[in-house]
Amino acid sequence: MPLKFSNSQEFLSKLQQYINILIAIPMMAFIVLFLKIENRTYHPEILNEDMTFYLRIISLIGVLVMVGLGWYAFKKGISSLNTSMAIRNKLELFYSASMTRSYYFEAATFLTLIGLALTAEQLYVGFYTICLVAFSITYPTIYRINSQLRLNKEERGLIISRKKIK
Repeated sequence: MPLKFSNSQEFLSKLQQYINILIAIPMMAFIVLFLKIENRTYHPEILNEDMTFYLRIISLIGVLVMVGLGWYAFKKGISSLNTSMAIRNKLELFYSASMTRSYYFEAATFLTLIGLALTAEQLYVGFYTICLVAFSITYPTIYRINSQLRLNKEERGLIISRKKIK
């Protein structure tokens, strides 16, 4: 799905809106589940002690792998960047790479929700926090766009001034 935008502010707003939605969807489920656990109204008795131990390890590895794959996918997506590309093409490349990274982070977030739902252990709150930190560290801004796309002076001026992009 191509992203339609007329200037850098519109581009950034749309990208941030999509990423905010990806953050908000699991957050609602996390909040409800967390509050039920804290109020002691949720007691899953699905897994035995050994299975819970292995689930902790698998979840931690899964979260770290998904976050790492997200960063790798972003770097790989950006690697096809060519300095001679038009600014619109560069921004579309950035959009595609950013969304791919966010999908991996989203998968990590759902993995923590599954672990929390199966065990009701506070450890998964920490795993969920890792996912939120990954989202916040990579959250797109005008300055991140400028640095990650390695824009020249003219393109940076176009992005920062929010002028119309051809």
